[in-house]
Amino acid sequence: MGRRGLSSWAFVRLLLLGCWALTVLHLLLNPWAWPGTTGDPREPPLSYTILTIHQGYQAPQVLARQRLRSRLSASQHYQDEREQLAHSQKLPRPLDLQPWADLSESFQSEAYRFLNYIGTLQLHCSVALSQALQRGRLDGVEGAWEVCLDHMTTLSPKQEKCLVYTFSVVKRATDFEEKMSNVGCEVHTFGLTPQKEDNLRQKNHQVVHHPRLWLDWREHRLIALPQGQKSSSRKLRQILQELGHAKIDVLEADLASAEWKVLESMLLDGTLEAVHQLILTIHLHWPGYEVAGNDTTVVRYWYSLLKELETRGFLLFHSYQDPHRPQLFLHKSHLNTSSSYTLGWVNTRWMF
Repeated sequence: MGRRGLSSWAFVRLLLLGCWALTVLHLLLNPWAWPGTTGDPREPPLSYTILTIHQGYQAPQVLARQRLRSRLSASQHYQDEREQLAHSQKLPRPLDLQPWADLSESFQSEAYRFLNYIGTLQLHCSVALSQALQRGRLDGVEGAWEVCLDHMTTLSPKQEKCLVYTFSVVKRATDFEEKMSNVGCEVHTFGLTPQKEDNLRQKNHQVVHHPRLWLDWREHRLIALPQGQKSSSRKLRQILQELGHAKIDVLEADLASAEWKVLESMLLDGTLEAVHQLILTIHLHWPGYEVAGNDTTVVRYWYSLLKELETRGFLLFHSYQDPHRPQLFLHKSHLNTSSSYTLGWVNTRWMF
């Protein structure tokens, strides 16, 4: 019994010794496993950086995103403004061109159609006021300009006197202004005039002269004159507004080849509705200011303008071919026609 107890105690001691040996071996192989030791002693010590974030600070990435959004927003706002401006300054629709004279679409066909059109009267006028004084048409007297007196009784029923506008970019006689003022009209002249004619106008209080105001097809333009003077041009609509006029009984104009664009402008913005009689000198030796295209398309454009005038109620009652002008039609002489005509229309839809 004693020997058996001794063997058991020896076995326990041996077991405890083995556990102690394993523990020592483990500590030798793993020094970081000692109590109080954390981490691998071979690792570098930890370092700390203290960041101070001020109030209002934003990371660069956030700022970049905000700047991008700001630029996109500004770009969209600018685009919206451009679209609004374009809408507010929307140009009038282009003129509807008439069909070609025939299938050939030739210059000859267009020219003959145009010349036949301006030479064919659409309205009979038995009595007219012209350069040859007031007299009936039956006496055969003809002048460069005529005002149809058949319609004088319907002129300006809403005003004490009729209103006349006359435009010229060349110096010329004053017979038109004088005769219109003699029949009781208030006459406004625009453009160049010789000094002696200015003196003549000063004696006639019925005539109001605007030497530095021109008729144009654009909204507003400054023009440089000799001696450092300046002149401004206006569309007819603007001139009416500035002078406080609602209608014009007679409008006469010699615009030296600007008449085509001015006529187109007045047709497109509707200003011609306020005009009762229109007297216009047209020039045919070249296309005119800002009229583009070859000769065939130019004549078609001219014809389309006059046909549009007819659709608005303007009927031709007078056509005068100036024999003192060169016989040229778009630099061509074989058509045997003058390069200058004076035409007169009555607005049969005039509502004043």
